[in-house]
Amino acid sequence: MRLLYLYPEEWTGRRAREAHTLSTCAALAREGVDVTLVTAGGLAEMQHHLIDVAGAEKVPGLELVALSRSLGPVRSTAVFRHYFQNWMTTQAPFNWAYIIHLKAAAMLKSTRTPYAYEAHEIFSETPQKNEKRQAALFELEKQAVTGATVRIATSVPLAAALSETFALPNDFAIVPNAGLPPEKQIVIEAKGPFVYAGSIAGWKGIDLMIHAAREAQVPLKIVGGTAAEWKKLGRQVDVAGVEWKERVSLAELPKALAGARAGLIPTQPETPSGRYSCPMKIFDYARCGLPVISTALPSLQSLDLGPWCTQVLAPTPASWAEAMKSFVYDPKQAEAARAWSAEHTWTHRAELLIGVIRVRRRTDEI
Repeated sequence: MRLLYLYPEEWTGRRAREAHTLSTCAALAREGVDVTLVTAGGLAEMQHHLIDVAGAEKVPGLELVALSRSLGPVRSTAVFRHYFQNWMTTQAPFNWAYIIHLKAAAMLKSTRTPYAYEAHEIFSETPQKNEKRQAALFELEKQAVTGATVRIATSVPLAAALSETFALPNDFAIVPNAGLPPEKQIVIEAKGPFVYAGSIAGWKGIDLMIHAAREAQVPLKIVGGTAAEWKKLGRQVDVAGVEWKERVSLAELPKALAGARAGLIPTQPETPSGRYSCPMKIFDYARCGLPVISTALPSLQSLDLGPWCTQVLAPTPASWAEAMKSFVYDPKQAEAARAWSAEHTWTHRAELLIGVIRVRRRTDEI
């Protein structure tokens, strides 16, 4: 199978969606799919990122292509589309395309390549500056979802919501996010800090987590962001007493998490991403043997979690503080988290995705 993964933006090597995309492509290639990942620039960053997520400079079966979106001083999606369409004329036909970006759907239309669309959230629920932009975003998402030959969602609630929003039959395949295999050795401290690893953007619930830890009088460590971002956060929230470490690579994350007692996911469920997204942090924590305390996000019901994941029903400082005070580290639950992560790897996810696409392919041939 030849698969085109179209990702029409520059690669930075810092975004969660990039780690998800590259991990998915590498896993599919290792399962025998001929994958070509096309981006709008950032080839060097993408190659370096591949080492981090896949542990290798090259993965057989995976080709990385970066096409510019610049034409002289002009930088736009239209320029990238022009280069992409020209590039497609030089390629052998692809059996399938795969996208997570809304703008990729329109670019694929002229190629007549059937595509799978993977939904992580409902983009049109994100407030825009004006009604015109909001309507345009809705139409863009509608085109991507309705035009897909295969529809994939990372959680059951997301599939149901998208089906209702765009008046579709609920025919989404549910394929949650995934992570790396479990670490062989873990270093957990029953009295160590609670730890958060990831973006320190406001909607991630950072302020809630800091207030709760202070109220519960427990140590807190945050791994994420840059020095400039942490300084900015400090102007908005009192971060006194919080241990902070700048964002680390995926390969360095287990070392950064060592010595903690539990991993935290304080994502706010009232945000579009929080309402439906499947947090990748849970896989990172679990593979390192860290039990988890998380806001009770709708997507968690699709992950078959055990008691090693405490779900906080109310996203308030008081509820979070109570969860932290009540938490007792249990080595058995830590091992249960590691065992769970072994069944939720990118390899397992690739197998599910291949199965979904092959089933649709056989259906179309009948």
